[in-house]
This record gives sequence, structure tokens and C-alpha cells, in this order.
Amino acid sequence: MASHPVAETVRQRRTVYSFRPESLPEGLIEDLLEAACHVPNHKHSQPWRFVVVRGKAVGRLADLRVELQRERAAKDGRPVGDLAAFRAEVAQAAAVVYVVQAVAEDEKRRQEDYASCMIAVYVLQLVAWERQVGARWNTGQLTRGEAVRSFLDLGAREEIACCLLLGYPEQVPPDWSRKPLQDVTRYIE
Repeated sequence: MASHPVAETVRQRRTVYSFRPESLPEGLIEDLLEAACHVPNHKHSQPWRFVVVRGKAVGRLADLRVELQRERAAKDGRPVGDLAAFRAEVAQAAAVVYVVQAVAEDEKRRQEDYASCMIAVYVLQLVAWERQVGARWNTGQLTRGEAVRSFLDLGAREEIACCLLLGYPEQVPPDWSRKPLQDVTRYIE
């Protein structure tokens, strides 16, 4: 029987929440991004754009994360929480890759382009995992607001789809249970 390396990578991939303090080898991020550019996209629109935050800029992004948490706590009238933990959440990553969508005028095209961007994100994660690099998909505070847009120097017709924190896993979480296939599938014959 033929092997199924893609299926195995899909099953084995985990979301990584803590990273070892190691940098990624030169060229690795470019290899991941190159793979992500080969996903299907309607009318060959290639709507994805990538902003790679690495080196000292990761620390600046971590500082921004702390500031965003302070603002959120003040707005919500609640305690600010463990700011060191919020900073470390970002600072421990070897790099942060933002996937940005070039926003089309047409609503249907925007939906199709968003789907392509999300496929690119997943391909990036899978190829990273094959190379023993963990990733954490983030659509929280690091992807919202004018401060983040300014940090990334985004144009008016660009929207953040998500960001991926990348690095070598400190710890690989166990798999979590999923609904049985028969609970999420129905057939029409």
C-alpha cells in the first residue's frame, strides 16, 4: 500500500504554545512561504501577502502585545493580568509571520480570496511541522487595530487574516479528541 505523508503530517501536527530560544535557519521561512504560495486560488488572484517579523522586531511586537493588553484591560475595567506572560507569549517565537489579504472590491472575490489565504496559512503550518518547526495560529489582539496595522505598515486595501508564531517546540501538546466522522458527515445518494 502507498504511503500517505501529507495525511500523516495533518494527523501529527499540533499547535505549539511554547518555543525553545533558538533561531530558525536562514532560508527556512522563505521555503515555508514559497510552499504557501502554491495553494489553490480562484482566478489566480494570489491574494496573500506575508509580513515576516523576526530578530529585534519580535521584541518590539511583544512590547506592542503588552500595550494592547493594558489598553484592553482599561477599556473593559478589569485587571491587566500577567504582562510578563503576555510579552513572553510573543517574545519566545523565533519569528511571527503575518498573512495579509489583498482586499478585492467584489464581495464574492473577497470571500474566495480569504479562503485561499487560510489555505496558505495551513500549508505553511504543515510544511513547518514537517521541518520540526511548531506554529501557533493567532487571530487575537496581534491581528487587530490601528497600532498593529501601523507596526506592519499595511496599505488601505490590505487586511490581516492571521499571524503565525513560529519556532522550535519547547513542548508538543498531546492530540485532542475530535468528533467521530459519522457525527460530522452525511451522504446524499
